[in-house]
Amino acid sequence: MKKFRIIEHTADIAVEVSAPSLEKLFEYSVYAWLQSVAEINGADNIEDKSIELSSASREVLLVDFLSELNYLLNVKRWLFINVKSLAIEENSKYILKAIVAGTNLENADVKLKTEIKAVTFHQMNIEETGKEFKTKIIFDI
Repeated sequence: MKKFRIIEHTADIAVEVSAPSLEKLFEYSVYAWLQSVAEINGADNIEDKSIELSSASREVLLVDFLSELNYLLNVKRWLFINVKSLAIEENSKYILKAIVAGTNLENADVKLKTEIKAVTFHQMNIEETGKEFKTKIIFDI
């Protein structure tokens, strides 16, 4: 079950995401992004992409991850469809290693809904409250 909800925002798209782990928070955030940008009815020629990112903070890592998927869609015309694996390590910095599945837009029966110009840091704060991680993400449209 993907735990996110789109909330009203004056000019942008805002989502609140909650999850039982940091990895699931990132995964649910990706699906919130996907629901905001596309309606997928089918896809062919699915391929995997490996994504590795590092950052000094969880918030920057999340923005970077979502921004990478947004870049793949808007510039490379490659649409993320599914998270196959996602791991986050914490040493002196946060390191994300993910394998995502997707396809080129011409291989997908997809309705693009909204173009996200940027994933913002506005009101971004990943909180750990007991057994749950929470954040709010604002997508600049």
